[in-house]
Amino acid sequence: MSVKSRGLLIAVILLAELHGAEFIFVNGDGPGEGLNDPTPAAPVGGNPGTTLGAQRLEILERAGEIWGSYLVSTVPIRVSVGFEALGSNVLAGAGPVSQQTNFTHAPQPNTWYPIALANALAGTDLEPGSNDISVTASSNGDFYYGLDSASPAGKSNFVDVLLHELGHGLGFISYVNAFDGTLFAGQIDIFSTLISDRRFEKNWPILSPAQRAASALNDPNLVWTGAFTTAGLPQKLAPQSGVNGFRLVATLPNAASQFIPSAPAAFGPFFPNTGISGELAITNTGAGANPTDACGPITNGPQVWGKIAFVRRGVCEFDAKVYRAQLAGATAVIIANNVDSGIIIPAGDSVVDGNPVTITIPSVFISKTDGDALLAASPGVQISFNPIPRQFTGAFGNQLRLYAPATFSSGSSVSHWTTDAFPNLLMEPVINPNLDRQLDLTLTQMKDIGWKVVEIPFPHLTYEAWKTLVFGPADLHTAPADDPDSDGVNNQEEYFFGNDPKRPDAERIPVFQFTAAQADLVFTRSKLPTDLSYILEKSTTLTSFQPATVGVDYQILSIQSLGTDAEEITLRLLDPPAALFLRLRIVNQP
Repeated sequence: MSVKSRGLLIAVILLAELHGAEFIFVNGDGPGEGLNDPTPAAPVGGNPGTTLGAQRLEILERAGEIWGSYLVSTVPIRVSVGFEALGSNVLAGAGPVSQQTNFTHAPQPNTWYPIALANALAGTDLEPGSNDISVTASSNGDFYYGLDSASPAGKSNFVDVLLHELGHGLGFISYVNAFDGTLFAGQIDIFSTLISDRRFEKNWPILSPAQRAASALNDPNLVWTGAFTTAGLPQKLAPQSGVNGFRLVATLPNAASQFIPSAPAAFGPFFPNTGISGELAITNTGAGANPTDACGPITNGPQVWGKIAFVRRGVCEFDAKVYRAQLAGATAVIIANNVDSGIIIPAGDSVVDGNPVTITIPSVFISKTDGDALLAASPGVQISFNPIPRQFTGAFGNQLRLYAPATFSSGSSVSHWTTDAFPNLLMEPVINPNLDRQLDLTLTQMKDIGWKVVEIPFPHLTYEAWKTLVFGPADLHTAPADDPDSDGVNNQEEYFFGNDPKRPDAERIPVFQFTAAQADLVFTRSKLPTDLSYILEKSTTLTSFQPATVGVDYQILSIQSLGTDAEEITLRLLDPPAALFLRLRIVNQP
């Protein structure tokens, strides 16, 4: 008889005791309009309403049921809804009615939380009698009011529209002024704490206002760092080959390699998928106050040939500098700023000395501070432009991108996922016809910002995310190899098997069952990790182990689901020798 994990069973019981949130919709329309529109309508797609107003009310109820079945809040969430004539191509708009900071049980101090989330975390209504979310839908929008996914061509599914807008009201929204990068009332909001710019390799809270403003236009570098969403990418996004960008890495003499933020030029070729590496060569024109500006013929061509050229901003066009380095045989060019104004995207007109030219080598722009450091450390600086793999559609490396087009789009930029994700996601800036009335990675995003979620119906955990769930701020022994409950099972193993790392339960580990000359290995594993797997290894001497082969050494006899978070796996040995040692090894997911 197999023994299941006590820690895992406790987790299942706790989840069963969680209750979803109640959504209360407040009708903001007057007689005969919007939610009260008496225009006759035939029931459609499972919606029994016989007027436009009645069908719209049915969809509010359905959207509330979907969101409410996942989010946990003892405080009802009040949503005011009304219809108005909105601008062209605008289906709806929504947001939190207010924000709260430094309330009881606030996870982060001096941080704005949307009122619905603040109420849920505080466990009490912080603004009694007030609505929490405001939704305005377009009275001239061409909506499909069915409750299914059979939206006719050209019509937007109103269930998806409402799910999307409620997502904004619940916390998928940044309150940073993206035009100038300033914070709302001098404080960061919880959504923006999880925004990062891969060009600067910094999160928004520690960027300057000017950097945040530039970052809002910095696709594909603007990404979401939430651990639950990042872990969920393989479950919801299609894989994609190729590269998504490059990292400039410099190795200075007698120093460790370091990442240097850079911006690729708007002219010339992009870096090849294999990247470019080489020694940095300081260009010299032999005259003038700035001999490294490359605004005249480069006089140290033999020293530049086959290397990555360093030039300074100033005097002439960027493409003129790169062209002269190209003539000197450089493989790429780094342009360093000559003033403390950060990083810009170099542009040019492909004309040098009045003649049209073709730029055939890539180039990037870096800050004055980083340029000064490279110059001071030369010669002997090694440069690499390393490709960043594009792992999933819509992701930069392994982080989901946010919508950040080069031209700012009010109401859309930053507070949406990128439109490059596939399959399409609910919180993209457009409502796509292939959505399926589901919350996809919006649900993990809600968990990232602090919502308690009844369940997420797909694997969504990494060790780091799990650690935040089971340990508190005062806990010290939280590393994978630690064993805070001294039961002989380390934290990584507790995580994998679904046990409780703070409760001794060493007996809840894989066990053998022997029945009728059959030998079975039975263990329970959590279905939530995305970063771990297992391999079975065998040995006849205990001095060395080799991987056991499924179908030869053992078979997977059964995988029995124990709910949404766990499963019991039974492995049966096939014709084992008289003496055999086995071990189950936890490994990183490839």
